[in-house]
Amino acid sequence: MTSSDVVVVGGGIAGVSAGYHLAERDLHVVLLEAEPTLAHHTTGRSAAIYLENYGNDVVRRLTIAGRDFLTDPPPGLVDAPLVTPLPVLRVGTTDQAEALYETAHSAQGLVPTTRLLDSAEAIEMFPVLRPERIGAAVLEPDAMEMDVAGLHQAFVRGLRARGGEIRTSSPVMGLGPRSGGWRVELPDTTLDTPIVVNAAGAWCDRIAAMAGVRGVGLVPLRRTVCVASLPDGVEAAGWPFVVFEAPGGAMGAYCKPEAGGLLVSPADETPSEPCDAKPEEIDVARGLDQLAGWTTLDLRHVISAWAGLRSFVADRTMVAGFAPGAPGFFWLAGQGGYGIHTSVGLARFVAGLIIDGEVPSELSELGLRAEDLAPDRPGLEGEMVPGH
Repeated sequence: MTSSDVVVVGGGIAGVSAGYHLAERDLHVVLLEAEPTLAHHTTGRSAAIYLENYGNDVVRRLTIAGRDFLTDPPPGLVDAPLVTPLPVLRVGTTDQAEALYETAHSAQGLVPTTRLLDSAEAIEMFPVLRPERIGAAVLEPDAMEMDVAGLHQAFVRGLRARGGEIRTSSPVMGLGPRSGGWRVELPDTTLDTPIVVNAAGAWCDRIAAMAGVRGVGLVPLRRTVCVASLPDGVEAAGWPFVVFEAPGGAMGAYCKPEAGGLLVSPADETPSEPCDAKPEEIDVARGLDQLAGWTTLDLRHVISAWAGLRSFVADRTMVAGFAPGAPGFFWLAGQGGYGIHTSVGLARFVAGLIIDGEVPSELSELGLRAEDLAPDRPGLEGEMVPGH
Protein backbone atom coordinates (compact mmCIF):
# COMPACT_ATOMS: atom_id res chain seq x y z
CA MET A 1 0.00 0.00 0.00
CA THR A 2 1.23 3.49 -0.86
CA SER A 3 -0.07 6.99 -0.24
CA SER A 4 -0.28 10.22 -2.18
CA ASP A 5 -1.55 13.75 -1.70
CA VAL A 6 -3.83 13.40 -4.73
CA VAL A 7 -4.87 10.52 -6.98
CA VAL A 8 -6.07 11.59 -10.43
CA VAL A 9 -8.16 9.03 -12.33
CA GLY A 10 -7.80 9.48 -16.09
CA GLY A 11 -4.88 10.16 -18.40
CA GLY A 12 -6.59 12.37 -20.98
CA ILE A 13 -6.11 16.11 -21.24
CA ALA A 14 -8.27 16.78 -18.16
CA GLY A 15 -6.30 14.44 -15.91
CA VAL A 16 -2.80 15.41 -17.00
CA SER A 17 -3.50 19.17 -16.97
CA ALA A 18 -4.98 18.99 -13.47
CA GLY A 19 -2.15 16.72 -12.34
CA TYR A 20 0.44 19.15 -13.65
CA HIS A 21 -1.08 22.19 -11.95
CA LEU A 22 -1.49 20.33 -8.65
CA ALA A 23 2.09 19.07 -8.77
CA GLU A 24 3.25 22.59 -9.60
CA ARG A 25 1.83 23.56 -6.19
CA ASP A 26 4.02 20.91 -4.48
CA LEU A 27 1.43 18.15 -4.06
CA HIS A 28 2.50 14.57 -4.70
CA VAL A 29 0.27 13.37 -7.53
CA VAL A 30 -0.35 9.83 -8.74
CA LEU A 31 -2.19 9.71 -12.06
CA LEU A 32 -3.95 6.49 -13.07
CA GLU A 33 -4.83 5.46 -16.63
CA ALA A 34 -6.73 2.24 -17.33
CA GLU A 35 -5.33 1.88 -20.87
CA PRO A 36 -1.73 0.91 -21.72
CA THR A 37 -1.23 4.39 -23.23
CA LEU A 38 -2.36 7.86 -22.25
CA ALA A 39 -4.91 9.84 -24.28
CA HIS A 40 -6.21 6.68 -25.95
CA HIS A 41 -9.82 7.85 -26.23
CA THR A 42 -11.24 11.36 -26.75
CA THR A 43 -8.09 13.45 -26.28
CA GLY A 44 -6.15 11.50 -28.87
CA ARG A 45 -8.93 11.93 -31.43
CA SER A 46 -9.59 15.65 -31.16
CA ALA A 47 -9.21 18.14 -34.00
CA ALA A 48 -8.90 20.99 -31.56
CA ILE A 49 -9.13 24.67 -32.40
CA TYR A 50 -8.48 27.44 -29.90
CA LEU A 51 -11.80 29.17 -30.46
CA GLU A 52 -12.80 31.78 -27.91
CA ASN A 53 -16.34 32.05 -29.30
CA TYR A 54 -17.25 28.40 -28.76
CA GLY A 55 -19.61 27.34 -25.99
CA ASN A 56 -21.45 29.33 -23.35
CA ASP A 57 -19.98 32.23 -21.38
CA VAL A 58 -18.40 30.00 -18.72
CA VAL A 59 -16.70 27.86 -21.35
CA ARG A 60 -15.50 30.90 -23.27
CA ARG A 61 -14.03 32.54 -20.17
CA LEU A 62 -12.17 29.33 -19.30
CA THR A 63 -10.82 29.25 -22.85
CA ILE A 64 -9.60 32.84 -22.66
CA ALA A 65 -7.95 32.09 -19.30
CA GLY A 66 -5.51 29.68 -20.96
CA ARG A 67 -4.29 31.75 -23.91
CA ASP A 68 -1.10 32.87 -22.12
CA PHE A 69 0.05 29.29 -21.48
CA LEU A 70 -0.67 28.19 -25.04
CA THR A 71 1.10 31.08 -26.72
CA ASP A 72 4.01 31.28 -24.24
CA PRO A 73 4.33 27.98 -22.34
CA PRO A 74 6.60 27.66 -19.30
CA PRO A 75 10.24 26.79 -20.08
CA GLY A 76 11.11 23.14 -20.56
CA LEU A 77 7.64 21.85 -21.39
CA VAL A 78 7.54 21.96 -25.20
CA ASP A 79 9.81 21.52 -28.20
CA ALA A 80 7.57 23.29 -30.72
CA PRO A 81 4.72 25.84 -30.67
CA LEU A 82 1.46 24.60 -29.20
CA VAL A 83 -0.69 26.80 -31.44
CA THR A 84 -0.55 28.18 -34.98
CA PRO A 85 -2.88 30.81 -36.51
CA LEU A 86 -6.02 29.41 -38.14
CA PRO A 87 -8.96 31.84 -38.50
CA VAL A 88 -12.44 30.40 -37.99
CA LEU A 89 -15.20 31.31 -40.45
CA ARG A 90 -18.82 30.56 -39.56
CA VAL A 91 -21.15 30.80 -42.55
CA GLY A 92 -24.92 30.85 -42.92
CA THR A 93 -27.70 31.42 -45.40
CA THR A 94 -29.59 34.67 -45.96
CA ASP A 95 -32.27 33.39 -43.57
CA GLN A 96 -29.57 32.89 -40.92
CA ALA A 97 -27.91 36.27 -41.42
CA GLU A 98 -29.76 38.00 -38.60
CA ALA A 99 -28.84 35.23 -36.16
CA LEU A 100 -25.22 35.44 -37.28
CA TYR A 101 -25.26 39.19 -36.74
CA GLU A 102 -26.46 38.61 -33.18
CA THR A 103 -23.75 35.96 -32.73
CA ALA A 104 -21.05 38.39 -33.84
CA HIS A 105 -22.36 41.19 -31.65
CA SER A 106 -22.50 38.94 -28.59
CA ALA A 107 -19.06 37.48 -29.28
CA GLN A 108 -17.45 40.91 -29.46
CA GLY A 109 -18.08 41.37 -25.73
CA LEU A 110 -15.33 38.84 -24.92
CA VAL A 111 -13.49 38.74 -28.26
CA PRO A 112 -13.52 42.25 -29.74
CA THR A 113 -11.79 41.20 -32.97
CA THR A 114 -14.79 39.10 -34.01
CA ARG A 115 -16.54 40.61 -37.02
CA LEU A 116 -19.39 40.02 -39.44
CA LEU A 117 -18.55 39.40 -43.12
CA ASP A 118 -20.74 39.60 -46.18
CA SER A 119 -20.95 36.75 -48.69
CA ALA A 120 -18.26 38.18 -50.98
CA GLU A 121 -15.75 38.46 -48.14
CA ALA A 122 -16.53 34.90 -46.99
CA ILE A 123 -16.05 33.52 -50.51
CA GLU A 124 -12.75 35.36 -50.82
CA MET A 125 -11.52 33.47 -47.76
CA PHE A 126 -13.02 30.11 -48.78
CA PRO A 127 -13.40 30.14 -52.58
CA VAL A 128 -15.26 26.83 -52.89
CA LEU A 129 -18.39 28.17 -51.14
CA ARG A 130 -21.57 28.16 -53.21
CA PRO A 131 -22.45 31.86 -53.62
CA GLU A 132 -26.19 31.17 -53.71
CA ARG A 133 -26.05 29.57 -50.24
CA ILE A 134 -24.15 32.27 -48.39
CA GLY A 135 -25.95 35.18 -46.76
CA ALA A 136 -23.46 36.22 -44.08
CA ALA A 137 -20.51 34.95 -42.08
CA VAL A 138 -18.77 35.56 -38.76
CA LEU A 139 -14.97 35.63 -38.62
CA GLU A 140 -12.84 34.97 -35.54
CA PRO A 141 -9.47 36.05 -36.95
CA ASP A 142 -7.36 35.23 -33.88
CA ALA A 143 -8.40 31.59 -33.56
CA MET A 144 -5.59 29.03 -33.60
CA GLU A 145 -5.02 25.39 -34.43
CA MET A 146 -3.78 23.43 -31.44
CA ASP A 147 -1.15 20.72 -31.27
CA VAL A 148 -3.18 18.38 -29.07
CA ALA A 149 -0.44 15.78 -28.69
CA GLY A 150 2.11 18.49 -27.94
CA LEU A 151 -0.12 20.08 -25.28
CA HIS A 152 -0.87 16.73 -23.67
CA GLN A 153 2.81 15.85 -23.63
CA ALA A 154 3.68 19.23 -22.12
CA PHE A 155 1.47 18.47 -19.13
CA VAL A 156 2.90 14.95 -18.86
CA ARG A 157 6.46 16.28 -18.97
CA GLY A 158 5.69 18.95 -16.38
CA LEU A 159 3.91 16.52 -14.06
CA ARG A 160 6.83 14.10 -14.07
CA ALA A 161 9.39 16.89 -13.65
CA ARG A 162 7.57 17.95 -10.48
CA GLY A 163 7.67 14.47 -8.94
CA GLY A 164 4.31 13.18 -10.13
CA GLU A 165 3.79 9.51 -10.94
CA ILE A 166 1.91 8.23 -13.99
CA ARG A 167 0.69 4.63 -13.95
CA THR A 168 -0.74 3.18 -17.14
CA SER A 169 -2.60 -0.16 -17.35
CA SER A 170 -3.97 0.74 -13.92
CA PRO A 171 -7.77 0.51 -13.95
CA VAL A 172 -9.51 1.39 -10.71
CA MET A 173 -10.95 -1.86 -9.35
CA GLY A 174 -12.41 -0.41 -6.18
CA LEU A 175 -12.84 3.00 -4.59
CA GLY A 176 -14.18 3.72 -1.16
CA PRO A 177 -13.90 6.13 1.76
CA ARG A 178 -11.47 5.58 4.57
CA SER A 179 -10.60 7.70 7.59
CA GLY A 180 -9.47 11.06 6.26
CA GLY A 181 -9.82 10.25 2.58
CA TRP A 182 -10.10 7.45 0.03
CA ARG A 183 -8.71 4.00 -0.68
CA VAL A 184 -8.11 3.24 -4.35
CA GLU A 185 -7.78 -0.42 -5.30
CA LEU A 186 -5.68 -1.25 -8.35
CA PRO A 187 -4.92 -4.66 -9.89
CA ASP A 188 -1.55 -4.87 -8.13
CA THR A 189 -1.70 -2.49 -5.18
CA THR A 190 -3.78 -0.09 -3.09
CA LEU A 191 -3.42 3.67 -2.76
CA ASP A 192 -4.52 5.83 0.14
CA THR A 193 -5.16 9.48 -0.52
CA PRO A 194 -7.12 12.38 0.96
CA ILE A 195 -8.25 13.55 -2.49
CA VAL A 196 -9.43 11.71 -5.61
CA VAL A 197 -9.87 13.72 -8.81
CA ASN A 198 -12.39 11.99 -11.05
CA ALA A 199 -11.16 12.88 -14.56
CA ALA A 200 -12.13 9.62 -16.27
CA GLY A 201 -13.93 11.18 -19.24
CA ALA A 202 -16.95 9.18 -20.40
CA TRP A 203 -16.43 6.84 -17.45
CA CYS A 204 -16.72 9.53 -14.73
CA ASP A 205 -20.21 8.51 -13.58
CA ARG A 206 -19.04 4.90 -13.33
CA ILE A 207 -16.08 5.89 -11.15
CA ALA A 208 -18.47 7.88 -8.96
CA ALA A 209 -20.84 4.92 -8.64
CA MET A 210 -17.92 2.76 -7.55
CA ALA A 211 -17.22 5.32 -4.82
CA GLY A 212 -20.85 5.51 -3.74
CA VAL A 213 -21.11 9.09 -5.04
CA ARG A 214 -24.17 10.33 -6.91
CA GLY A 215 -23.51 10.84 -10.63
CA VAL A 216 -23.94 14.05 -12.59
CA GLY A 217 -25.94 12.61 -15.49
CA LEU A 218 -23.06 12.41 -17.91
CA VAL A 219 -24.06 11.65 -21.53
CA PRO A 220 -21.27 10.57 -23.91
CA LEU A 221 -21.98 11.69 -27.48
CA ARG A 222 -20.13 10.23 -30.46
CA ARG A 223 -18.46 12.67 -32.85
CA THR A 224 -17.23 11.48 -36.27
CA VAL A 225 -14.36 12.94 -38.28
CA CYS A 226 -12.81 11.97 -41.60
CA VAL A 227 -10.07 13.21 -43.90
CA ALA A 228 -10.97 13.17 -47.60
CA SER A 229 -8.79 13.74 -50.66
CA LEU A 230 -9.19 16.98 -52.58
CA PRO A 231 -9.55 17.00 -56.38
CA ASP A 232 -6.46 17.57 -58.49
CA GLY A 233 -5.67 21.25 -58.73
CA VAL A 234 -7.51 22.21 -55.53
CA GLU A 235 -5.20 23.47 -52.81
CA ALA A 236 -6.49 23.94 -49.26
CA ALA A 237 -3.45 25.78 -47.92
CA GLY A 238 -4.58 29.15 -46.61
CA TRP A 239 -8.21 28.13 -46.09
CA PRO A 240 -9.72 28.84 -42.67
CA PHE A 241 -11.50 26.45 -40.35
CA VAL A 242 -15.08 26.67 -41.66
CA VAL A 243 -18.28 25.97 -39.71
CA PHE A 244 -21.59 25.69 -41.54
CA GLU A 245 -24.52 27.09 -39.59
CA ALA A 246 -27.12 24.53 -38.50
CA PRO A 247 -30.83 25.18 -37.88
CA GLY A 248 -31.59 26.89 -34.60
CA GLY A 249 -28.32 28.78 -34.42
CA ALA A 250 -26.16 25.78 -33.58
CA MET A 251 -22.74 25.19 -35.06
CA GLY A 252 -23.11 22.50 -37.69
CA ALA A 253 -20.76 20.53 -39.93
CA TYR A 254 -17.23 21.82 -40.25
CA CYS A 255 -14.04 21.39 -42.24
CA LYS A 256 -10.41 22.47 -42.16
CA PRO A 257 -7.24 21.93 -44.15
CA GLU A 258 -5.42 18.74 -43.19
CA ALA A 259 -2.28 17.06 -44.46
CA GLY A 260 -3.31 15.13 -47.57
CA GLY A 261 -6.76 16.62 -47.92
CA LEU A 262 -9.63 18.18 -46.00
CA LEU A 263 -10.83 17.23 -42.52
CA VAL A 264 -14.64 17.03 -42.42
CA SER A 265 -17.13 16.32 -39.63
CA PRO A 266 -20.94 16.25 -39.70
CA ALA A 267 -20.87 17.53 -36.08
CA ASP A 268 -22.87 14.47 -35.10
CA GLU A 269 -23.90 13.85 -31.50
CA THR A 270 -25.00 10.23 -31.12
CA PRO A 271 -25.58 9.06 -27.52
CA SER A 272 -23.30 6.18 -26.59
CA GLU A 273 -22.23 4.05 -23.70
CA PRO A 274 -18.62 4.69 -22.61
CA CYS A 275 -16.54 2.74 -25.13
CA ASP A 276 -13.73 2.81 -27.65
CA ALA A 277 -15.78 4.73 -30.22
CA LYS A 278 -15.67 3.78 -33.90
CA PRO A 279 -16.89 5.80 -36.90
CA GLU A 280 -20.06 4.80 -38.71
CA GLU A 281 -20.07 4.95 -42.52
CA ILE A 282 -23.41 6.76 -42.53
CA ASP A 283 -21.99 9.58 -40.40
CA VAL A 284 -18.95 9.96 -42.65
CA ALA A 285 -21.30 10.13 -45.65
CA ARG A 286 -23.46 12.77 -43.93
CA GLY A 287 -20.45 14.95 -43.35
CA LEU A 288 -19.39 14.80 -46.99
CA ASP A 289 -22.98 15.40 -48.15
CA GLN A 290 -23.25 18.52 -45.96
CA LEU A 291 -19.96 19.78 -47.33
CA ALA A 292 -21.24 19.28 -50.88
CA GLY A 293 -24.39 21.26 -50.06
CA TRP A 294 -22.41 24.31 -48.96
CA THR A 295 -19.47 24.11 -51.40
CA THR A 296 -18.57 22.99 -54.90
CA LEU A 297 -16.55 20.11 -53.46
CA ASP A 298 -17.85 16.59 -54.07
CA LEU A 299 -15.37 14.53 -52.07
CA ARG A 300 -15.58 10.75 -52.31
CA HIS A 301 -12.17 9.33 -51.44
CA VAL A 302 -11.89 9.03 -47.66
CA ILE A 303 -8.29 8.63 -46.50
CA SER A 304 -9.10 7.99 -42.85
CA ALA A 305 -11.98 8.25 -40.40
CA TRP A 306 -12.30 8.10 -36.64
CA ALA A 307 -14.71 8.88 -33.80
CA GLY A 308 -14.49 9.98 -30.21
CA LEU A 309 -16.86 10.51 -27.30
CA ARG A 310 -17.62 14.05 -26.14
CA SER A 311 -19.26 13.80 -22.71
CA PHE A 312 -21.74 16.44 -21.55
CA VAL A 313 -24.05 17.11 -18.64
CA ALA A 314 -27.49 18.64 -19.20
CA ASP A 315 -26.42 22.32 -19.29
CA ARG A 316 -23.29 21.62 -21.39
CA THR A 317 -20.97 23.22 -18.84
CA MET A 318 -18.19 21.12 -17.38
CA VAL A 319 -18.32 19.93 -13.78
CA ALA A 320 -15.46 20.79 -11.42
CA GLY A 321 -15.81 20.72 -7.66
CA PHE A 322 -15.99 18.56 -4.55
CA ALA A 323 -18.95 16.18 -4.42
CA PRO A 324 -21.49 17.11 -1.71
CA GLY A 325 -21.41 14.62 1.14
CA ALA A 326 -18.22 12.93 -0.10
CA PRO A 327 -15.24 14.84 1.33
CA GLY A 328 -12.18 14.62 -0.88
CA PHE A 329 -13.99 13.35 -3.98
CA PHE A 330 -13.45 15.97 -6.69
CA TRP A 331 -15.34 16.01 -10.00
CA LEU A 332 -13.56 16.97 -13.23
CA ALA A 333 -16.02 15.87 -15.89
CA GLY A 334 -18.32 16.86 -18.72
CA GLN A 335 -15.80 18.76 -20.84
CA GLY A 336 -17.74 17.85 -23.98
CA GLY A 337 -16.15 19.40 -27.05
CA TYR A 338 -14.34 22.04 -25.02
CA GLY A 339 -11.80 19.94 -23.13
CA ILE A 340 -8.66 20.77 -25.09
CA HIS A 341 -8.97 24.53 -25.40
CA THR A 342 -10.25 24.99 -21.83
CA SER A 343 -7.69 22.60 -20.31
CA VAL A 344 -5.33 25.25 -18.99
CA GLY A 345 -7.98 27.52 -17.50
CA LEU A 346 -9.94 24.61 -16.08
CA ALA A 347 -6.86 23.01 -14.49
CA ARG A 348 -5.98 26.30 -12.83
CA PHE A 349 -9.57 26.49 -11.58
CA VAL A 350 -9.28 22.94 -10.17
CA ALA A 351 -5.96 23.56 -8.45
CA GLY A 352 -7.29 26.72 -6.84
CA LEU A 353 -10.34 24.97 -5.41
CA ILE A 354 -8.40 21.94 -4.15
CA ILE A 355 -5.41 23.77 -2.65
CA ASP A 356 -6.74 27.20 -1.71
CA GLY A 357 -10.45 26.53 -1.45
CA GLU A 358 -11.24 29.31 -3.91
CA VAL A 359 -11.13 30.28 -7.56
CA PRO A 360 -7.76 31.85 -8.50
CA SER A 361 -7.89 35.62 -8.75
CA GLU A 362 -6.99 35.68 -12.46
CA LEU A 363 -10.05 33.52 -13.15
CA SER A 364 -12.43 35.31 -10.79
CA GLU A 365 -11.45 38.55 -12.53
CA LEU A 366 -12.81 36.99 -15.72
CA GLY A 367 -16.13 36.46 -13.95
CA LEU A 368 -15.72 32.76 -13.12
CA ARG A 369 -17.22 31.50 -9.86
CA ALA A 370 -16.99 28.14 -8.08
CA GLU A 371 -20.77 27.73 -8.33
CA ASP A 372 -20.61 27.96 -12.14
CA LEU A 373 -19.04 24.50 -12.33
CA ALA A 374 -20.22 22.96 -9.05
CA PRO A 375 -21.52 19.38 -9.18
CA ASP A 376 -24.66 20.35 -7.25
CA ARG A 377 -25.55 23.45 -9.29
CA PRO A 378 -29.02 23.95 -10.75
CA GLY A 379 -29.25 22.84 -14.35
CA LEU A 380 -27.71 19.39 -14.09
CA GLU A 381 -31.15 17.84 -14.00
CA GLY A 382 -33.44 17.57 -17.02
CA GLU A 383 -32.92 17.46 -20.76
CA MET A 384 -29.68 18.46 -22.40
CA VAL A 385 -29.62 21.91 -23.98
CA PRO A 386 -29.07 22.04 -27.77
CA GLY A 387 -25.58 21.79 -29.16
CA HIS A 388 -23.33 24.80 -29.68
